[in-house]
Amino acid sequence: MWISGAVALVTGANRGLGASFTQALLARGAATVYAAARDASMVSATDPRVKPIDLDITDRAAVAAVAQRCGDVDLLVNNAGAMLLGPLITAPDTAAARTEMEVNYFGTLEMCRAFAPVLARNGGGALVNMLSVVSWYTVPFNASYCASKSAEWALTNAARPTVKGQFDLALSRVPRNPRC
Repeated sequence: MWISGAVALVTGANRGLGASFTQALLARGAATVYAAARDASMVSATDPRVKPIDLDITDRAAVAAVAQRCGDVDLLVNNAGAMLLGPLITAPDTAAARTEMEVNYFGTLEMCRAFAPVLARNGGGALVNMLSVVSWYTVPFNASYCASKSAEWALTNAARPTVKGQFDLALSRVPRNPRC
């Protein structure tokens, strides 16, 4: 995917990796970066190409509204996440695990479902799910987060054929230069 001229949406853009993704996209020539966060006022950006937007990825209606509003997106970076540093079996209850699954798995799934048609309309685009090395192994002090990231990795693998098919179909419609 070409970044130059792209219209991207980055979730969790208010800090950490999300802020870094936003800056990297700008440095590579993205035309617009929708910087999504639960509180868009926390997105610090001086570049006019950055458009802060409020978004809680666990709110289905909010996700649908943002997909409608940001219908020009051709690159989605699912970066928003929750890590509550809780054990799995010895935790007092399942609240932390449920929150991590709601954000890391179900929130990412909502974003993929809402934006796959947007990406298709805009030529296929690209969908990036930010995972973690703990998608493949578990550490005891953070086991529920590890489980949620493992589920997100499986979600990514399950979504890949659909999104790839959209991209392949869009690419087949692009006129080819016979000299290339």
